[in-house]
Amino acid sequence: MQKPDQSELIAELQTLLAEARALQGEHQAQLAPYLGAEGEVAEDHLREWDDARITTAIEASDHLDTLLGQISLLIGPPARMPFTVTVAGRERHDGERPYSFALYATGLDDALHALPGLPTFQRWLREAAELAPDSAEPDVLLVYERCHPGLRAPGEFSDLRSEQTRKPVPPSTAVPLPAALGTAHRSAARRR
Repeated sequence: MQKPDQSELIAELQTLLAEARALQGEHQAQLAPYLGAEGEVAEDHLREWDDARITTAIEASDHLDTLLGQISLLIGPPARMPFTVTVAGRERHDGERPYSFALYATGLDDALHALPGLPTFQRWLREAAELAPDSAEPDVLLVYERCHPGLRAPGEFSDLRSEQTRKPVPPSTAVPLPAALGTAHRSAARRR
C-alpha cells in the first residue's frame, strides 16, 4: 500500500475522526436515559447504567483497536528514534552504576533486537562473560526503569547509533544475548 500524500492523509484522518465522534455520540445517547437532570445516574437505574457502560466500553475498545490499525496503515511503520537501553553487569554487585547504550529503535523490543548485533555491545558482553567464566552466560540484567526513548546526558551513555549503519557482527563471533535481557522486560507489571 502506497502512503497517501498530505491532503489524502488529512482526508482519511478526518473520516476516521468523524467515525469516532459518531460512535461517541451513539454511546452518549445510549447512556443518557440513565442520567438525571444534574448529570448523575439515577439511583434506580444503576444496574442498567452499569450494563450500558460495559457494552459501550467494549464497543469503544474494539473500535480503538481498529482505529489504531487504520492509522498505522496510513502513516506507516513507526520511525526509529534515539533510544537508551541500560544494562547492569556483574559490577553491580560491587555497587557500580549500570551501563547505558544509545541506538536507534522504535521501542524497547526493537532496541533489544538490534543491540546484540552491534560491535561495541558485543565487546561489552564478551568482557561480562569473561568476568563470569563459571556461568553459561554473562551476569547481565536489563535495568528496565532506565530504558527509555531519547538520550541520557552527554557522557552517560555509549553511543552505538553510528554502528547501526555498518555491517552487523557475524553470528559466529557474536556473543549470544543473555536470556535475562531477552525476557526481563516482559514482566506483568510493565510500565507505560
